[in-house]
This record gives sequence, C-alpha cells and structure tokens, in this order.
Amino acid sequence: MKDQNKNTNDNDDLKWIRKAKNGSHRAFEKLVMKYQQRIYFTVRRIVLDHDDADDIVQDTFVKTYQNLQRFDEQYPFYPWLRRIALNTTLNHQAKVHRKKELLSDEQEFDQIEAEGANPLQEMMHHELQNKIVEALEQLPIDQRMVFVLRTNDELSYEEISEQLDISTGTVMSRLSRARAKLKEILLPYLVQKEIEV
Repeated sequence: MKDQNKNTNDNDDLKWIRKAKNGSHRAFEKLVMKYQQRIYFTVRRIVLDHDDADDIVQDTFVKTYQNLQRFDEQYPFYPWLRRIALNTTLNHQAKVHRKKELLSDEQEFDQIEAEGANPLQEMMHHELQNKIVEALEQLPIDQRMVFVLRTNDELSYEEISEQLDISTGTVMSRLSRARAKLKEILLPYLVQKEIEV
C-alpha cells in the first residue's frame, strides 16, 4: 500500500513538473505548496532560526524553478528538492553566523502563566528545549546537518550519504561525533534536573 501511495505521489509530482517545465506557474505552485512545510522543518532544525529558514526555503524554490529543466524525470522529485535545500543551507551558513535569540526565564514564565498551563512543568519543558537548541548551535554545521537528517527526516545512512554526497563512513562518523557532543553538553543539565538520559 505504501509503495502504491508513493507511486501515486511520484506520478502527481511528475504531472506538475512537466506542466511547470512547459511554463505553468500554477503547476509549480502546487509543488511549492506540497513540499514547502517539509523543507522548512528540515532547514529550521539545521539553522535554528525562523527568518533564516524562511529565506533559505524561498531561495530553494527559486533555484528549483531555475533548474527544473535539468531535473531527471526518472527519479523522485523530493530527494532532488531536498538536496537543493541542503546545498542552499550550507551556502547560507557559510556566509551568515547568527544565533537564535532565546526568551529570558522571566519572559518565558509570564508567557506560560498567560497561557494558563502548569507554569513549572511548562517552564521546565521550554528550558529543556532551549538547552537542546543551544547544544545544537554548538555542533559544526556538517555534524548538525547529518544529525537532523537522521533524527528529523529519519533518513538511512545511505540516503544521507547520497543527499550530502559523502561516504556512509563519513555519515556514521559525523553522527557519532554529533551524538557524543550533544550528550557531553546536555548531560550536566539532565543530571542537575534529574532527567534520565
């Protein structure tokens, strides 16, 4: 059933791609609407900033449209699109090194109280999320990218290798270093808060 859905999905993409190649902006918009959110979530987890992620997603679709004639129709569209997004992300990160601004504890507490949730529990959840974001920021971009593709997009080592044009050994090595570094950064916080690793 999964394969049948995948084939239907690929056939829909191919129909829109062919129309877009023939100049239909509406057909290309269908592809954008279908994949924009998926690409955004992958990019956002790599760059950790909403505005940067938005810029990268926009650039990704501009580049995709500009290069659509070069897309080989015998392959699925999404992996090709994701690869453009990853390359655009790498180029962006090479130029700009901005850090995400985090809410102060006081602002966070006020916001949580206003929402009417359990303030202490919500604050601890937000604090953990912030610690994870801070830890991800400390990873080199190549390790962060592999980590996100593995944990967020749930790609296999082989798929990550193909997407980033690196060997599976390099994928495994970067992922291992990323996990070790994240554990090293987060462990003192988790022990302090008595959260199980």
